[in-house]
Amino acid sequence: MLKYHNMKKWTGLITATVFVSVVLASCTKNFVKENTPYDRPTVATLPQLYQGIGSNLEANAEGMDNTGARWLYPITQLGAVYAVSDYPYGSGPNWGGFYQNLVGMGQMIAKMHAAADSANYVNAEAMVRTLRAYQALELSNLYGDMPYSKAAKAFSGSTADLKAPYDKQQAIYLSCLGDLTWAVNHFNTNANQYSLGSSEFLLKNNIGQWIKFANSLRLRYALTMYDKDNADAGPIIADALSRNGGNDLLSDPVADVIGLYSANVTGGLNFGGRESFFNQESRARMGSTLWKLFSDNNNTDGSGIFDLRAKIFFEVNGNGDWVPYPQNPVTPIADGGSPDPYNTQRDGDWTLGKVGNLYSDYNYYWGRDGNIAGSTNPCPEIFMSAAETDFLVAEAYARGAGVGANLVAAKTAYVAGVTASLTFWKNMAFNSSVWVVNKPTSGTPTAGELSSVLTDSKVAWSDANGVSLIYAQEWIDLFRQPWVAWALMRRTGYGTPQDTDHPASYTQNYGSLQRFTYPGDEKQYNFANWSAETGGTESTATKIWITK
Repeated sequence: MLKYHNMKKWTGLITATVFVSVVLASCTKNFVKENTPYDRPTVATLPQLYQGIGSNLEANAEGMDNTGARWLYPITQLGAVYAVSDYPYGSGPNWGGFYQNLVGMGQMIAKMHAAADSANYVNAEAMVRTLRAYQALELSNLYGDMPYSKAAKAFSGSTADLKAPYDKQQAIYLSCLGDLTWAVNHFNTNANQYSLGSSEFLLKNNIGQWIKFANSLRLRYALTMYDKDNADAGPIIADALSRNGGNDLLSDPVADVIGLYSANVTGGLNFGGRESFFNQESRARMGSTLWKLFSDNNNTDGSGIFDLRAKIFFEVNGNGDWVPYPQNPVTPIADGGSPDPYNTQRDGDWTLGKVGNLYSDYNYYWGRDGNIAGSTNPCPEIFMSAAETDFLVAEAYARGAGVGANLVAAKTAYVAGVTASLTFWKNMAFNSSVWVVNKPTSGTPTAGELSSVLTDSKVAWSDANGVSLIYAQEWIDLFRQPWVAWALMRRTGYGTPQDTDHPASYTQNYGSLQRFTYPGDEKQYNFANWSAETGGTESTATKIWITK
């Protein structure tokens, strides 16, 4: 399949000129084969174009998996590595995949607008606009300004924008929020609406969920930009919260977690990137920042653990003990022996690769979930969850962002968010067919498990400390979306949990990393626009617009 990382030589040109055959090239992994050979493409149907979009979304998820373990986990402090990663940072993950999709999305919308019965394609167009906004804003949160409004126009026959200028991040946000608002206002259940059928890989044509997804994304991104442009963001937040009496937001802890599910894709999905997420960065460990929010003490027998997510996200070390890696030690501390706790041979021997391992690892089964032949119910590649939505609602009311401050409503949403997070993660572990060692015995938290978390002094609601509590629990729930946690960290001015033991070491190793750098081919093929944007030099320390 043609993935973004196979397109390096085209990256700079993709932003404006990619010929549609690039998007429609032979693509067989997990998604239906579309066009072959690449140099003599046939005219693609709407379902084929849509499946091409899904294919690139899958590839992008894999790319972020790899980047996450190496850099985003230690940057966000959702985890640690016991040596500063020697893998490249800021080398352009997901860039090419987005611009491939931008071509396909433009093709789909153009075909639907040109149809004699174009009014029948409103739902399909709303789906495309929603996915375009989601992918564009997530990419912009990695890079900041980027080509958007004039990018990927060559498919229409225009030669005016062969090399696209960069849009400011604020303009991208406003354009994408406009798309999301259009979508929630136009999704409908009229019988005349065209259906993508089995090709609809995300929500299987469930229009109610599409409305919730698009509207919840509005809340996410409006809050993300609120401190930079509250005049535009505030009304969007208020509308998102009030639509349909507040019922147009993701709310079910399990059913309303939106993402790529293997069962929804023709032929299924193999989350290969999830496995390499760990086994290509075998130094990844549980860090002390997150451990402090899971346990009331450092007892190695785990007797201080009060949050069930600790034993779902992580596991004991090679000695059977719970030992976090110091988040940012002044001098890196090597783990004992030559441990590789993410070796796939642990399927047959769970202790293999852990001998001599001094620090707690990420739970092995996250790397194998969905990759073992015959496995069912793998955890999805998450786009947005009900728990995150609850935390966003709580933040809006706690801060009075777009709505009047209401600490009672904030507390209600906060408790719902913690409950939803505990429910989702326990359900994922319980329903995984590959999980064996220390698997939960049920998929629903008990009353005692919920109380253990919600009444602990580190979690229990406090009006005086409500915003910090919201950010901390949202940050925990974003465990499998460290790129979203990174955006949360930057837009709140490092309001997410931080290591207070070694702040200087964090600043030295990770604190200056504010963005990814544009792919090298962008400089080569789109030099004038790249130079106008960067002034001829780039720095990963340059703060993007959303950063507080």
